[in-house]
Amino acid sequence: MAQQSFTTQAQETPGKPGIGSSVFPLLGGEITLLMAGTIIGWLVVRHRQPPIMRSHSTTTAADDTNQPHFTQALQWIAHSKKLEKSQQYEQAIAAYDRGLTDFPDDFRLWHERGLLLAKLQMFEAALESYNRAYELKPNQLHLAHERGDALLQLKRYEEAIASFDICLQYAPDNAHILADRGYALYCLAQYEAALKDLNQALKNARHDRNTSAYARYYQIECLLELQQFDAALESSQKAMKRYPNDSLKAQKQKYFT
Repeated sequence: MAQQSFTTQAQETPGKPGIGSSVFPLLGGEITLLMAGTIIGWLVVRHRQPPIMRSHSTTTAADDTNQPHFTQALQWIAHSKKLEKSQQYEQAIAAYDRGLTDFPDDFRLWHERGLLLAKLQMFEAALESYNRAYELKPNQLHLAHERGDALLQLKRYEEAIASFDICLQYAPDNAHILADRGYALYCLAQYEAALKDLNQALKNARHDRNTSAYARYYQIECLLELQQFDAALESSQKAMKRYPNDSLKAQKQKYFT
């Protein structure tokens, strides 16, 4: 558009060639256009900047308003569990983190955060949370057990056994912990020690089918490793009668058919 007006202006003064008739109108038009563009640009920037700034501050204020403000650690735990229940896992972890900024020495927040991370199979991060919780509350049975479970998942068997040893100081007859320690010993090829723990776990887990099936499976594996084949077969037959899950069925199919 600007170039066309310049052309029209030049054509309106024929017979007057030279600087005055051709160059000056062009320069004058460019200066006018430049000044107009600068003013318009400044007005546009001035017009646009305040809404952007206001929008940012409004969003920040809105986000801050939406954030819960709790005065107790248990309130953060309840809020995080609500988010977890609705499968908003990232938000739940963020809520635990937010709670820990206010209550960094509350072992329950660290513990529950670890449980969620373990549920999501983020075992390294879970272990860090368990370790912090355990530092704050070293006499808690569940903390040591869950820490040991995370170490099992990470295949750090010696450390897991050490953690289970602590648990068993407080609960020497706990079938689940005995089974976990037996499994860790089995993974280290310490079959006789593992078998001892697994036998005790089976004895103590009379009404716990999951722990019984778990201990039975690795009891059979240990018996096979120790070449006690008759005892392994007998144990497998018992398993098929009491809790014939898929793992035990596959084990029976592999070794005894």
